[in-house]
Amino acid sequence: MRLTIEDFCIRCGICVTLYPELYEMDFDEDMIRIKVNEISGALTAKARESVKDCAVAAIRLKKL
Repeated sequence: MRLTIEDFCIRCGICVTLYPELYEMDFDEDMIRIKVNEISGALTAKARESVKDCAVAAIRLKKL
């Protein structure tokens, strides 16, 4: 599975705060970056939770 972030992300940082193993803030580009290319194993549950926790539903989890 793969995480994506839609363009309407407001960069509130909830995902970065709750899931630092998955996301990081890029202040130079004013965007949130996904740190993991492929989601598997123990990160799968955290990725699913991050989708639910997104303030504007901008995070997507897609099958490869």
